[in-house]
Amino acid sequence: MSAPVILRLLPGETMTIAVKAGARYSATQIAVVPGECYKVTPLAGQRWIDLVIPSSPAGYTNPLAKWVGMRVPSARCMCLCAAFNEQDTDTIPIGSGREIRDIPVAGTMSFFANDVPGFEWNNFGTIHIAVTRIH
Repeated sequence: MSAPVILRLLPGETMTIAVKAGARYSATQIAVVPGECYKVTPLAGQRWIDLVIPSSPAGYTNPLAKWVGMRVPSARCMCLCAAFNEQDTDTIPIGSGREIRDIPVAGTMSFFANDVPGFEWNNFGTIHIAVTRIH
């Protein structure tokens, strides 16, 4: 696995990032510091697949995955989520879009499809998200 590409956005700047459903974290990450604000929006009409179940970035209800334990317990299965510094301790569900005002730590923000740890192998597809630094 190659090192992630880390980008720094200026206020008002937008970058489109590809998020692979089977990746632990997105290959492109955003350099962030507390106090900054970002808007994350998946491009319209996209889907990724959990084994054979298509899902939007908002995710879907999967009682078995919830019971076994997903990376972000409060989010739906295959929900687009953000993580900081490639750690699952500070995660934020994004779903179909969100403004992130609560950057918890300095470092990097990456993205992933919420699923049971170790079951990323059966996730397929890529969605594209627009990330805008508001301030």
